[in-house]
Amino acid sequence: MFRKRKGLSALITILLSVSLAACSTGKDLAEQGKSSDGKPEKDIPAGPFAKFPETITVKYGKPSSVDVKLPPGDSQENNEFVRFISDKLNIKYEHTWQTPDGDPYKQKIDLVIASGDVPDVMFVNETQLKLLVNSDLVADLTSAYDKNISPELRKVFDSTKELSLSQATFNGKLMAIPNSQPGADAMNVLYIRKDWLDKLGLPEPKTLSDIENVAKAFIERDPGGNGKNNTLGLTGTQDIINIGSSIFGFDTIFSYYDAYPELWIKNKSGNVEYGSIQPENKAALAKLREMYAAGIIHKEFVAETTSTGREKVISGKVGMFFGPFWMGSFMLMDSVKQNPQAEWIPLAVPLDGKGNFKTHTMSPTSSFLVISKKFKHPEAVIRTLNHEYIIDQSLGVDFYKGQNVPYKRVNLPFGHMMAPFDEKEIRVSGVDKVIAGKADYNSLPSPEKLQYDRIKFEKENPKKDLTAWSTTLSSATTRAMLQDNVIKTSGVFYGKTPTMGRKWVNLKKMEDEVFIKIIMGSKPLEAFDEFVTEWKKLGGDEITNEVRGMLKQ
Repeated sequence: MFRKRKGLSALITILLSVSLAACSTGKDLAEQGKSSDGKPEKDIPAGPFAKFPETITVKYGKPSSVDVKLPPGDSQENNEFVRFISDKLNIKYEHTWQTPDGDPYKQKIDLVIASGDVPDVMFVNETQLKLLVNSDLVADLTSAYDKNISPELRKVFDSTKELSLSQATFNGKLMAIPNSQPGADAMNVLYIRKDWLDKLGLPEPKTLSDIENVAKAFIERDPGGNGKNNTLGLTGTQDIINIGSSIFGFDTIFSYYDAYPELWIKNKSGNVEYGSIQPENKAALAKLREMYAAGIIHKEFVAETTSTGREKVISGKVGMFFGPFWMGSFMLMDSVKQNPQAEWIPLAVPLDGKGNFKTHTMSPTSSFLVISKKFKHPEAVIRTLNHEYIIDQSLGVDFYKGQNVPYKRVNLPFGHMMAPFDEKEIRVSGVDKVIAGKADYNSLPSPEKLQYDRIKFEKENPKKDLTAWSTTLSSATTRAMLQDNVIKTSGVFYGKTPTMGRKWVNLKKMEDEVFIKIIMGSKPLEAFDEFVTEWKKLGGDEITNEVRGMLKQ
């Protein structure tokens, strides 16, 4: 039985009235009353939350998840979230197929594209999107988006400064709905064991030199107290740079030297260039090479993976590393669970000579929702996303009440991530205003209320609830990114050019090998200059011209 939810229903009613007032009339409404093949249909009410007069069936393929956490009888295909949106819009959602996420899903999509048998909706990466567009298999969503997107969801895409939509736009036509993810996911800070600093009588490091000195002390002075002399300094992996998910990466040391490898940026002359070939990288590589030779960087870092590094952190062999804001839930909860004396803190360091901390953001988009060209109702998909966004922003607070069912985005019909680029900063700022007495608790949206409640609980009951502890740590990390001395660099291009499709794999392999060999000392520092020359000659210059051309369109 469908359950009424007064709070969410009232909110959507308000949004619907506002949206209807903003909608066009006359010719635009007449166009809304046509299907995607141009044939007249029954009057279709205009507006981003309007209910369809006749039931529309949407058949889709999506990744499956083992982490659904629903009560018996409910599933990803049929649950309170799906039933609510289905009732509100008069849409029936059917899985055409569902495949485990990761490589199996990618392989499934490749087979679907090859066969041409595209479901009404599915989710693809950028390369797959281009294949679909070139094969004329997906719908132009320009009109459906303009006429049906909600004001709230439009603001999400506006927050990315059109970077998201541009990645899904071909010859002026919007061919997919990109996801939108917070830029803070890519900003790394130094996580460090404060209890180890205190034990060794060391202050919190601020400069790069401080970090080196602390790393040496951790290696030499047995801060863990196990007498085994097995503590590491800085650990890493062979992914020394990873825009978007740089766990144990050295991105922050590169940005300290104003180097931004893997990003397309504007150089000092205002020209768009590939960050990895800029001269600033040479100074960063020289420092990393020096740190590796001195044993500050783990000698076997190139053989490490995220999993093995995580194990070392949890077991107490590592007391400092670079990572994004979500390290609390990813591994540090387990570190504290194993050793409640562990005191992890996030530091926005190293600071440069002017006292600034430099970091980078990432692409706001990693996945694309596409709609088959044969599907007659793309507006049904857009309106579904509007509802999903409202539910997602409230963390599903009006659903499964009293049943102890955690909210999971994967249980929405599509589960397409839609978050403002500055979402993390907005939430922490709102919570901090309440903590400071400058705002009322009841003014906070549901996610911020939950965040505030956990921070308050952690303050009153330290480490009694590790989820609350993790939330407090993540909030502190984001708060560090809000300081006036933080300088954030974003890329100007995150797409792929035609030549990238043919040559990028080899160019990236060459880049990774040269950078790692320079750091480990098997190649001289001058190999960087040779790399730049080769990169340009082997297709880099051609790709650069293509990137510049695409940005001018």
